[in-house]
Amino acid sequence: MARTATMALQTIWDCRWSRRGYRVFGVPELFQPEAPWVCLRTGDRRNVSDEECEGCPHWEGRPGAHSAVTFSQAC
Repeated sequence: MARTATMALQTIWDCRWSRRGYRVFGVPELFQPEAPWVCLRTGDRRNVSDEECEGCPHWEGRPGAHSAVTFSQAC
């Protein structure tokens, strides 16, 4: 008997609204102009964390992005 399970993940890098934040090389994290990821959904650049994006009700996948984890088990 074979079983297959598929689970969709809401990852920050696959969200239509997320972008890499502006970073300055050689500057400590405390003084960086933005967080590593920002959300553009409202039209403004808002700092966002991985955890916040995982549970966001406005999350939309990027066209052509693959964000599913698939595994199978055979007996």
